[in-house]
Amino acid sequence: MSLDIKNIYKIFGEGTSETKVLNGIDFTVNQGEFIIIKGASGSGKTTLLTILGGLLSQSSGEILYNGKPMYSDLNHAAKMRLHEIGFIFQSSHLIPYLNVAEQLITIGVEAGMDKKEAKNRAETLLSSIGLSHRLNAYPSMLSGGEKQRVAIMRAFMNQPKIILADEPTASLDATRATEVVEMIDSKVKQSGLIGIMITHDKRLFSYADKVIELDEGKVIQAQ
Repeated sequence: MSLDIKNIYKIFGEGTSETKVLNGIDFTVNQGEFIIIKGASGSGKTTLLTILGGLLSQSSGEILYNGKPMYSDLNHAAKMRLHEIGFIFQSSHLIPYLNVAEQLITIGVEAGMDKKEAKNRAETLLSSIGLSHRLNAYPSMLSGGEKQRVAIMRAFMNQPKIILADEPTASLDATRATEVVEMIDSKVKQSGLIGIMITHDKRLFSYADKVIELDEGKVIQAQ
């Protein structure tokens, strides 16, 4: 399993208002690899991640998943997001009127599981991160770290092959940030996934198999 990003350009606007946000991005992520993307504000990181998640289309270039176009049409893109991709955002974006278990069960049912299967998977995932005692708690009852751990397990609920994380530790202290990244990296390795995370926190770079730096829409360093 591999994700090949080939010569990706993204241009917003046209004519005199044209802005080139991505300028020929190339790299490959293989199964079981956890990649970190870094770069200054405005370097194109979030735009790239949004394109990889099928929420925005590139102006030119290719994204190949196992050697085939990742998003051949809008319907295919929707299916990929539902079944193959897990998103983790900077904010947990938990639904306020759903308890912790329901946050995950809803995703499982949408992905095609029956409710019993979804409930069992949700309880297993939440137990694995020490939240089995919070299954019936609502977001307003959780700490910031607990909310983000729920959001991470929600991203794994649909048994994705690709995990995309946009600065998921930005609102956490150093200890919680480390726990979150260890958790993502462990899941990627154990399940043979593809993991791509944006972060500017240098303390977390050591968890990555590769750190890719963007500047003005270009890859200027990959190590």
